[in-house]
Amino acid sequence: MKVLTVSVIVTSICFQTIAALWCMQGATIDKNGDKSTGNEVEKMPEVAECGAGVALASTALLFAVKPNTISFPSGDYKCYHLKYEDKNSDASTIIKGCIYSSLNVCDGKFTSKKTNEVFCSQCSEDGCNSGGRFGSSLTLLSLAVGLAYLLR
Repeated sequence: MKVLTVSVIVTSICFQTIAALWCMQGATIDKNGDKSTGNEVEKMPEVAECGAGVALASTALLFAVKPNTISFPSGDYKCYHLKYEDKNSDASTIIKGCIYSSLNVCDGKFTSKKTNEVFCSQCSEDGCNSGGRFGSSLTLLSLAVGLAYLLR
């Protein structure tokens, strides 16, 4: 029974390490200017598995803001998180998604007549473009502790 339990834990650890990349995907608009309703947040980003379709949709969303970031597709992916503000209002927009790793989203702060970049990051770990990015790391840690407990 002990061998079976250890095998299940080791298999779980291996499966989590080789699984596809998962990123938050979507845009959030925060409107701070309207005092009567307070902050308004539109559709929240959702977790998506990186693939050609998701990367294409995310690149199209990004292209609307930073048209100079387009590049040729590659075989692997990364997550990104971009926040920019509208200069004509108090609204800020956060775009999150999965893109090809050959694309460099954070190639320097951009400013246009209408927008100003506030924050940008790129990463290659599951959920690393969200607040809950440590969830999978904690899962792996708990599996490793369980394995150590069984092998003592």
